[in-house]
Amino acid sequence: MADPRWVMVGKIGRAHGTGGVVRVSVSGETLATLVPGDHLYLRLPPGQVRTLTLEEIRSHQRMWLVRFAGITTREMVETLKGKELYLPEDQLPRLEEGEYYHYQLIGLEVQTIDGGFLGVLRQIMSTGSNDVYVVANDDQEVLIPAIEEVIRSIDLRNGRMQVALPEGLIDDL
Repeated sequence: MADPRWVMVGKIGRAHGTGGVVRVSVSGETLATLVPGDHLYLRLPPGQVRTLTLEEIRSHQRMWLVRFAGITTREMVETLKGKELYLPEDQLPRLEEGEYYHYQLIGLEVQTIDGGFLGVLRQIMSTGSNDVYVVANDDQEVLIPAIEEVIRSIDLRNGRMQVALPEGLIDDL
């Protein structure tokens, strides 16, 4: 069996209380689909994986509070602090047509509808109402709202995104 492609879905933060609950900052909404009994994974060097089983998971102030089986004290949580949580790509929930995971978009070349090169999508900021794409090139960084009127096409196979920039968003290409 081939090694799975791992997708980072969150990062463990500090303890929440004294009973082994951790704060997890997330990338996207993947954790919202998980339930107790599901698994998340820590990737450890060299090539090792540690399975963590969810006992409890709930949203809390733009993050998640999670209790893993066997992690029962604040001291045990401290050993996990800063570690990234992963899922195999084939275990991610299926998305609707036209929806994408953040990891699929990071690194896409971004062009205007007339073919002008804007840069590479480097980061995605979640703002509440809509995501904002941070597109950078050698000279500038452009913040592009991820809304239907602006994002015209996404071509994952060829690594490109085409955008129609709102008037005045940038001075010139």
